[in-house]
Amino acid sequence: MPWQLAITISTLAITATSLIKRHHSQKSLAPASFPPAISFVLGVAPLGIIAGLFLPHHVHWTGWLVLLLIIIASATAIGNWLAFLAVKQLSATRFTLIARAQSIMIIAMGWLILDERLNIHELIGAIFLITAAVLAIAAPEKLHKSKQILHSRAIILALVACFFGAVGLVTEKAALGHLEIGAYLMFGYPIQSAGIALLALKDVNKSSLRNLTKTEIKWSSLMGLANGFGGVFYVAALVGSNNISLITAIGAIGLPLLALGARIILKEKENQKLLWASLTLGFIGLLIGAMR
Repeated sequence: MPWQLAITISTLAITATSLIKRHHSQKSLAPASFPPAISFVLGVAPLGIIAGLFLPHHVHWTGWLVLLLIIIASATAIGNWLAFLAVKQLSATRFTLIARAQSIMIIAMGWLILDERLNIHELIGAIFLITAAVLAIAAPEKLHKSKQILHSRAIILALVACFFGAVGLVTEKAALGHLEIGAYLMFGYPIQSAGIALLALKDVNKSSLRNLTKTEIKWSSLMGLANGFGGVFYVAALVGSNNISLITAIGAIGLPLLALGARIILKEKENQKLLWASLTLGFIGLLIGAMR
């Protein structure tokens, strides 16, 4: 599969994940560590194992590879937990806009640590995508003032979540140099799930378990399936392009798409002119950035 198609599918799936996460976070009564843990255990890990069986999955175990997987699991666990806490207080579009900081972090880490640079087409495309993201910040309008205010605590949580997410994704790219894509999906995703499950143990008690309803499990699992689907195609795009900076820049198109989805599905009001300007620039950036 061409990596351009893979990243497009991944972006759509990740956008769906964000919408589900926002919707679920508003109704969830369980501790914030539970939904991410359930989503990975019941959604991400099973999809990773199934997809890995159909892809090359040779792996040569070394101490360095084990360390990379442990870093990925730890960073992913903390990042997803903090992100679920933050999205409770921020609208889907505003949260994702703040999360664009993760893109900048990943591109910087990819450039400095992995020496993965952008060519002129990719750089121009990234500028279009970043401009689209900036325009999208002006699109959301407050629907419920008490829920839309960008509290400093939520902003800090979102930014810290971005940092850990960036560390996890850049380390993931490094790990993919030591094992085949199928092996990473088969072992990496379950290891991430184990890390998130261990983190959730800190909140396990009689009171929290009573809030673990069938509805909670259903929505968390649905979030995990969408996330897992997006993750599988993200890894495929990452391996196909062999450039995490490029994949991250193109993935920025998810913000204006999320703004549109938030208006239609979550009924979060948007400024139509700015929204469509953002979408247009985003797609232009997607096309330019994908040129070789």
